[in-house]
Amino acid sequence: MRIVTAFLPLLVMGCSEPPQSAAAIRTSAGNRAADELAEAAQVLDEMATIPSARRDLCRCVAVIPSLVRAGLFVGGRHGDGVVSCRTPAGWSPPAFVSIGGGSAGLQFGLESSDVVMLIMTERAKTRLFQGDFTIGADVSAAAGPVGEAKEVATDANVRTEVLAYARSRGLFAGVELSGAVMKQDTDALVATYGEGAANVRAILAGETSTPPVASTFLTKLMAVFPKPATEPTSGG
Repeated sequence: MRIVTAFLPLLVMGCSEPPQSAAAIRTSAGNRAADELAEAAQVLDEMATIPSARRDLCRCVAVIPSLVRAGLFVGGRHGDGVVSCRTPAGWSPPAFVSIGGGSAGLQFGLESSDVVMLIMTERAKTRLFQGDFTIGADVSAAAGPVGEAKEVATDANVRTEVLAYARSRGLFAGVELSGAVMKQDTDALVATYGEGAANVRAILAGETSTPPVASTFLTKLMAVFPKPATEPTSGG
């Protein structure tokens, strides 16, 4: 996690840039997608504190490297990342997502952290790719438990559809993301898979070939989230 306390109005207000060509936009999105995959693979290296029982039962995993929360009286947050889902053949090729949302209150400065979200139910998995959805409203969410010794199955824990974690000083801890909106990153999808193959449902069902740029991420994902002996049930 990195903290910046300088005055950064451009992060809140934005800044104007000259328009880019379609080719330039695709190239930029492709480079960004490659960076997200490489950074997400690094994030997966440090997930030992996330209970293995939760890792074994999740339907999908979303990794958002450097989710930024900026504040100047009114705060906001934004991050881009990748998501992969379990299929009968193993983990699917990654799709690209973005997460964002505002928060009110007296805030100042900039905070960035790596976030991992475990999609625990089939309903949450379906909502994710029907369109934009709000964490904590459209699907239930909670700060994920950490440490194998703390893995106690409470009713609330079992019913939670999304478990969220943030990395700080190399360790993961549960984090609240209520109010954040997740949606598909169409530019990154098209840049990576091509105009005709950027179908999120097909990608996450494992019906699309894995692009070479994603091979390192998937190798790391399979090592950290080995396929469980018993697949999650279809309910929930």
